[in-house]
Amino acid sequence: MAEYTGIERRLVFRLLDYWERQKQERSMPSLADIKEEDLGDDWDWCFLISLGDEGENPVFIHVGSLIWPAERGILKGTGVLECPEPSLIKQATAFMPRVLKLGVPVSIGGECEDGGDKLLYRSTLMPLSSDDVFVDGLFGGANCRKVANG
Repeated sequence: MAEYTGIERRLVFRLLDYWERQKQERSMPSLADIKEEDLGDDWDWCFLISLGDEGENPVFIHVGSLIWPAERGILKGTGVLECPEPSLIKQATAFMPRVLKLGVPVSIGGECEDGGDKLLYRSTLMPLSSDDVFVDGLFGGANCRKVANG
């Protein structure tokens, strides 16, 4: 029987596979390992967070245009805790404490509201470390579809 080697359709699985490949022999990749050119069109659904010293002040260092459109303002450089509610990006970062506590990727899905639209979404959040011990960054992604009214 032939083995299926097609492209995975779900963003969260593609991102997790990328994270796994980037970590190589380490327990997790570093922020420097996550590269726009590697992710192609998926980059616009992704975000990167720098945790700073001791994880006290997490800040967005990238937010893709499909998860947060530029016409809504710039989130790069903004504190994660200052995410506007309700929004897809807020939902996708809501489980950040769980990822930090466990030190492993976590994926969730559900319904949320964003820009006045009701959405069904899937998101993933993965730890990053420059020294393979302390989590000093997060790599995430989320995509969605509008829920039909009625």
